[in-house]
Amino acid sequence: MNKEKEVKTQDFVADFYEKVRYEKEYSRKYHNFWFGKMMKMAPPRGLVLDAGCGTGEMMEFLKENNFDNFIGYDISFNMLVHAKNRAERLVCADAENLPFADGSFDVIYARALLHHLFDVSKALCEIKRVLKSGGEVVFADTNKSFVNDLPRKIMNKGEHFAESHKNFKSSEIIELIKKEFNIKEVYYFGYIAYPLLGFPDMVNIYRFFPGKFILTPTLIFIDKIISQIPIVKKLAFGIMISAKKR
Repeated sequence: MNKEKEVKTQDFVADFYEKVRYEKEYSRKYHNFWFGKMMKMAPPRGLVLDAGCGTGEMMEFLKENNFDNFIGYDISFNMLVHAKNRAERLVCADAENLPFADGSFDVIYARALLHHLFDVSKALCEIKRVLKSGGEVVFADTNKSFVNDLPRKIMNKGEHFAESHKNFKSSEIIELIKKEFNIKEVYYFGYIAYPLLGFPDMVNIYRFFPGKFILTPTLIFIDKIISQIPIVKKLAFGIMISAKKR
């Protein structure tokens, strides 16, 4: 596996994120839904780091919610080119070797970051290092189940994915995070709305659906309900984990 290939993949998909994924109103509403959940799990305070910030949508959401003391980093320069439209303090950096001093941040959001990495344990150690004592981190990442494993395998064969991309089992990612942090909350997300609303740059089936202005909030509401059903909720496409530095 080659880290340069991952960077090239992210440089390639950055334009699709900017011009398609977050340009669709229904897709943006869906992503804002889970940005909001991440903020509830660890409200922004002090100095915030957007880890693997991509094209900057999470930072834009923070500003829309009256918080602007943040820094974003990404390994992809093309992602950061687009992120400049939404944030001023940006750094091109590798998650496994962060260029920040120990204890720099009060809160860290790591959205769809870990499954891209070659050495997840090293990245988690770096997040722990740059987080202040008692600081909080929220991870939002993949969740492998028998329902979503096949669709992910099919999508992973396309140009939008590098060979290093992972699909974590919830037990696997929880165990990795537990080694470095005290876990506060685990939340499963992404059911019907996830494939229909979230990724029009890859699969745009939703374009055939009428009445999107009504259907979009309905699908998001259904996803919220499913996320509360024991056992069934673990079939989600994604998992959010909030944790605190020991």
